[in-house]
Amino acid sequence: MLKKSFATLLLLMLAIPPLSAQSLDGAIEEPLERPPEVRGTFDDWIVRCEPADPDAFGAQDLCEMYQQVSEQETGQTVLEIVIGYPPGESELVALLNLPLGIRLPPGGQLRVEDLEPIEFPIQICIASGCRADLVLDSDTISAMRSGLEATIVIADPQGRGVALPVSLRGFSAALDELEGL
Repeated sequence: MLKKSFATLLLLMLAIPPLSAQSLDGAIEEPLERPPEVRGTFDDWIVRCEPADPDAFGAQDLCEMYQQVSEQETGQTVLEIVIGYPPGESELVALLNLPLGIRLPPGGQLRVEDLEPIEFPIQICIASGCRADLVLDSDTISAMRSGLEATIVIADPQGRGVALPVSLRGFSAALDELEGL
């Protein structure tokens, strides 16, 4: 199985044409992506939108709620949480960018008020952090609207739980703005 996967990867790598210096120059001249436009700040939440590609027929702006959690002593980002409706979906989804160096097998938990913790898997780790996502059901959304703080719990390399606080100040107003866009 491993040999077959490696062979497939090798074939894919060989099939990708090499970049020339000329093609790199063209890529540098044009920005790769436009920064999101901030539509509003609601206490600890930001609502932002990425403009739709003007060449894409029927495309709409992609809007989301965003919060960044940083360690107080160093200012280092330890969690980014993005909440929105993926294109074509009716369920609200939270995307989490978690720190590197965490223990992956136990996954994580979202704890909100008195609700049972919601467990979620961590899908992948890349250079900018580990990624996870979870669908937010109506009970969780209601608790987040009325609460003051939620907690994302992950495991450190030794398997000990680490609680990352997520402020819910402004959550309800930000969600109202998001749903009105």
